[in-house]
Amino acid sequence: MMITEEKVPYQHFKEHLEPLKNNIIEDGETFQQSNGQASLTIFLSIGFAEKRAAVFTANGKSFYQAWENIENQGNSYLKKTKELFTSIKIDIVTNVIPVTIPEFINRITKTKKNYFRQGVSFSKDFKHAFLEQELNGNAVIQIDRETKRGFIHEQNLQKYIQKHRPNVKQVDFKKVEKVYIFETRGYFYEKGNCYKLHQGERDNGRRDTPLNAEEVDMLINSGQKYLTSLSKPNGRFVYGFFSYYDKEIKHYNSLRHSSTIYSMIEAYEFYPTEEAADAIERGIDYLIREKLYVDEEKDIAYIIDGEQADRMEVKLGAIAAAILAITKYTEVFENLEHILIAQKLARGILQLQQENGKFVHILDYPSLGLKEEFRIVYYDGEACFALMRLYKIDRDEQWLQAVEKAFDYFIESDHWKHHDHWLSYCTNEVTLYKPERKYYKFGLQNVQNRLDYIYKRITTYPTFLELMMAAYQMVNRMKADGYGDLINELDFDESKLEATIHRRAEYQRNGFFYPELAMYFKNPKRITGSFFIRHHSFRTRIDDVEHYLSGYCAYYNLFLKQNEQ
Repeated sequence: MMITEEKVPYQHFKEHLEPLKNNIIEDGETFQQSNGQASLTIFLSIGFAEKRAAVFTANGKSFYQAWENIENQGNSYLKKTKELFTSIKIDIVTNVIPVTIPEFINRITKTKKNYFRQGVSFSKDFKHAFLEQELNGNAVIQIDRETKRGFIHEQNLQKYIQKHRPNVKQVDFKKVEKVYIFETRGYFYEKGNCYKLHQGERDNGRRDTPLNAEEVDMLINSGQKYLTSLSKPNGRFVYGFFSYYDKEIKHYNSLRHSSTIYSMIEAYEFYPTEEAADAIERGIDYLIREKLYVDEEKDIAYIIDGEQADRMEVKLGAIAAAILAITKYTEVFENLEHILIAQKLARGILQLQQENGKFVHILDYPSLGLKEEFRIVYYDGEACFALMRLYKIDRDEQWLQAVEKAFDYFIESDHWKHHDHWLSYCTNEVTLYKPERKYYKFGLQNVQNRLDYIYKRITTYPTFLELMMAAYQMVNRMKADGYGDLINELDFDESKLEATIHRRAEYQRNGFFYPELAMYFKNPKRITGSFFIRHHSFRTRIDDVEHYLSGYCAYYNLFLKQNEQ
């Protein structure tokens, strides 16, 4: 199953709307609740491939009266514009809360950016009412950088009304005396399928389907297809977009280039296509051709990051990510072509390791002088993980020895307090070859005190799932290796780990552009089937997608693969 568009001629609007109507009527609870109200409000959203949805509202004394009204509005609009549509969404208002303007401002002030998940009407009769997806998809609710107070971006809203709310006049905010916050129950129809949508504070408006093998397979395949579509002929990626206004992100990052290739290869194991293979090979070729620096005399190599001559540098993390991409490519494609380069890069990492095991993070380029001893905690775990993945292929003891030396430093300095997903990856990897108590203990500590935070976290930050999946693999092997007593020694809650894994795997779906969400953004075709970061302007960047992919690949392999078979 892949999320793809299907354009429907306007003449077929009513026949596509009818099964959605029947689906709502069959959903007895919602239908009885809506039909029993003195006044009912329904929203109709008509989705298109390359522009925002057109949205209509209708009031009625019964479901059937409101439905007839909304159907006529949608049909008249499409008959007039003769546009091809892709989907239809219905939202039925289920609860309305009147609030004063100061109270409303206070509510949005206290809410994380883009996480206000209720609709807003600026009039009691709902003539100026907007779904939360409309508001969030058009950057209408914002926070003032100086005062830190929430506000309505009036210009964004008025422009949106003008272009995408055909039957709504501009809002006269001078006449707004109260604000009406409302909740809806949504239903979505596309390509012959009806979906009931979640209702609630965190999952609102996203299809209410089980997270089974088929669904995770779809998430992985869609993310892979999206990254493949961003691959340019020269091997470089389109870096990403801010989805509000389909604005391309122009800068670039070599580390994320490589880690994206790594995740694409993981997904390729699920969904091997010629297009993906070509994109992966182009990406590696670009990395070697454009970003590799080799010191032939020392027989070492580095990866150069930075686009401007005065800002170029060598990053420990970028070297590590390149090794990870090459070693994963070597394994999956059974091609040793680039392994000598990976070994040169690994020797470059060893050049950045100090006697106490600590790594230097940043060198200036082209001088190769020290620029920053430390930049970000992720680089340390990435470096060790990369060395271990290379060790898996060539069994060169110097890589393992360097990792052991680094872990001595990690353990001594309580590096586990950073709860880094890369540290989780590398701890899981090192215990494959060195199943020692101290490493297992470190790995448990790295995840233990983070579980409550992860379980409750409002953002869909995808590295949390990666952190826990690597830890879960390590815990199972730890018990098999005879160190199960560490569970009691550290009072580690295995059931909490597994419960949090399933919670995050489900919750991360709120960071996936299902069609029922993508339809409210400027260019749905561009983003449908990709992953995003909500509080960063619904950013969909290559590294955002790669982290979701890696987490879901591990989740599928450990929890769903056997069930599917």
